[in-house]
Amino acid sequence: MEIARYTIAAVGPGQAMGYAALIEKGLDMLAEDPLRAASRPRNELALDVRSFHLAQAAKSRHAASHIVYYHLAGSSRDLVVLRILHERMEPKTRLSDAKRRDKTQE
Repeated sequence: MEIARYTIAAVGPGQAMGYAALIEKGLDMLAEDPLRAASRPRNELALDVRSFHLAQAAKSRHAASHIVYYHLAGSSRDLVVLRILHERMEPKTRLSDAKRRDKTQE
């Protein structure tokens, strides 16, 4: 996981473990309620894609700088995480690959 490697190098393993726990908390929140008010539809990126900033899981704007991009798939509306990207990354190109790969797995 690229996020973990970078975080370990930048701030050390202790903070990396804390950030990994924050990512897990954010994913748990999305699994519980994928259409939660803090998530946003991102149809400008791809049909049915949504985003959720991990700062919402941290309850602090400066505690997280990554965004989860996901969609709901199949009749059971399973949560499919397409990418977790730093907020400064341009999602459109990075999501096109993930969305295409996901379509072949459905």
